[in-house]
Order: sequence, then structure tokens, then C-alpha cells
Amino acid sequence: MKILAFDTSNKPLSVAVVEDDKVLAHIESTEKKTHSVTLLPDIQSSLADANLSIDDIDRIAVADGPGSYTGVRIAVTVAKTLAFTLNKPLVGISSLQLLAANGGDGKLCVPLMDARNDNAYSGVYLNKQGEVVNIVEDQHITMTKLLALLQKYDEDKLEFINATQRLTDLIREKYPDAEIMSEEDSLPDATKLAKLAEAAEPVKDIDSFVPTYLRLTQAEHDWYEKGHKDDGNISYVEEV
Repeated sequence: MKILAFDTSNKPLSVAVVEDDKVLAHIESTEKKTHSVTLLPDIQSSLADANLSIDDIDRIAVADGPGSYTGVRIAVTVAKTLAFTLNKPLVGISSLQLLAANGGDGKLCVPLMDARNDNAYSGVYLNKQGEVVNIVEDQHITMTKLLALLQKYDEDKLEFINATQRLTDLIREKYPDAEIMSEEDSLPDATKLAKLAEAAEPVKDIDSFVPTYLRLTQAEHDWYEKGHKDDGNISYVEEV
């Protein structure tokens, strides 16, 4: 299976073309350019490096959030457009699950995205023999609540991934001996995204596929304040 995978939910941009666990092309960029400018050219370059056309791709995989609101929207929009126009299966993978794939085998991985003010996007995943299984659902949570929630697990089994310096300091106060992987050492990797997507179920309705934010954007908050309602049929993202 030939998979085109890409992630722009974090500061780095990662694109890969993978066929049956063989990496045919891989581009990572941490340049200070907007993902909206670089994503499509990097996809084209990756396909060229793999000696493939977009029609040769069997499945499209995208990290669908949480993360940068703009970054997630860019990747999901491109993925939906390609999948719909080319009639290709589309798989959305949690950006936190993708970070957890950087963890050690047998570890309870706690991926983190710093959400400011001592909050984080996080979850808990068991990384075992190449599978990354969700144990505690992804959520927007205060670090105080997260660290309290983790008390029921053995500290030597925990591995915190993608921690900023501030989050590292908070973790050390509660778990001084915990394994912590910094942002620099746990960049999201589209080759791992492709592997996760190979075993995942494609979305059933491409048109209704939307990013996973885990908390309201300011625009959404303002939209609801004006009296709009999410009735289960039309959300803010779909309406806009």
C-alpha cells in the first residue's frame, strides 16, 4: 500500500511517501515559513522523489489535531481535497498519537502540546511492539489535573513526550525521575504517521471530516456567543 502522509499540526512540517513500511520519500522542515506556502510543494517534491504521481497513491493520511489551529486546518483541508477529488481513502490520526509513537517500547507515553498558562493537550498511550494504543483520551487539561491523573500509573513506566521547558519543570516537581523527551527530540514524523494510518479505518464521510481542536477557538467562542448553536448537524467548522 502506497501512503502519502503529512502533518502540519506542530511547528515542523513533515511529509512522507511510504510503501509497505519502506520509506520512498521523506521531507521535514522547521523553516520559519507558513505551512500553507510549503505543504503542497513539499508533497509534490516527495512524490517526485518517490518516482510516483498522486494517482499512484492508495491512501492519504493526515494528523488531524490537536495543535496549531491554522496548521491543523491547512493539513486537513489539503487532505480532504486530495482524497475527494482523487477518490482516495482518507485516514485521520491524532496528532498526540503521532507524538506518542516516538516513545519507547512498553512505555505509557504521555504526549504533550503546550497550551499555555500551565495547560496542555495530552492523553496517554501504550506503545507496545509497534502499536500505539490510546489509554486515556486526548483532552485539553491543566497540568495539575494531568499529573494527578497519572498517579495511578508506575512512574518508571511513564514517558513524557514533546515537553517544553515549562512543562518539564512542572513534571519534575511531581515526578523527579520521569523520562521526559523534549520538543527537539520528539518531532512529529510523517513516516510514523503512515504506519499508524495503514492499520486505521478510513473516514466514512470525507465531506464531514473536520479537525480535532479539543477546545474552542476564539472565533468559535464568539460565534456561539452570538446565539449560534451546535445542533449535531452543523458545527462552527462546517458552517464556516
